[in-house]
Amino acid sequence: MKIKRLIGGAIETCTYFVINEVTKECIVIDPHEDIKSISGYLSQEGLTPKAVLLTHGHFDHIGGVSFLKSMGAKVYMSKADEWHITNPEQMAAYLGVKIEPFKVDYFVKEPDLLEILGFKIKVLDTPGHTKGGVCYVLDEYIFTGDTIFRESYGRTDFEDSDFQSLKSSILKILSLEGEYTLLPGHGLETYLSFEKMYNPIMQD
Repeated sequence: MKIKRLIGGAIETCTYFVINEVTKECIVIDPHEDIKSISGYLSQEGLTPKAVLLTHGHFDHIGGVSFLKSMGAKVYMSKADEWHITNPEQMAAYLGVKIEPFKVDYFVKEPDLLEILGFKIKVLDTPGHTKGGVCYVLDEYIFTGDTIFRESYGRTDFEDSDFQSLKSSILKILSLEGEYTLLPGHGLETYLSFEKMYNPIMQD
């Protein structure tokens, strides 16, 4: 397994590629709207996208979905965030970002265990930043979207956000046993043990 991070889009979203190096197929997590960079990376590495996993429905995490669906990828997301697909945020319009609507193939929720390309991926419900936010656990990695960042956490001033729900979601992540690498939707990767000590959600 290989994991590649590709930063792009209007607000520097982290898109992740989980790659099966034998089959040269991949899972794409939260594809930003810079389709040229996503297409270029796939072409450069000779990869075929087979699945798209969405942590939530905000515009900066779904902009590349329609392109990847055109290549045959199936889309996974929480039912509670489906409405974002056809109702992009005012921020998207302000930044001049247009989202091409798409159809979700599979709706996910905890405790789903997805088996894709030989990988086993656990779904964690983590509402708060959005009502339908989820995180994906793959081996020692957690793709956290905008739930938790390095020494920070997601905004809760959106229409379907809720601070107490977000705090509960983050405390659920921080209560996991063992060590994990957290791969967020923006900024640097971090570690479970580090966030247990330094994430401000513990005091807020």
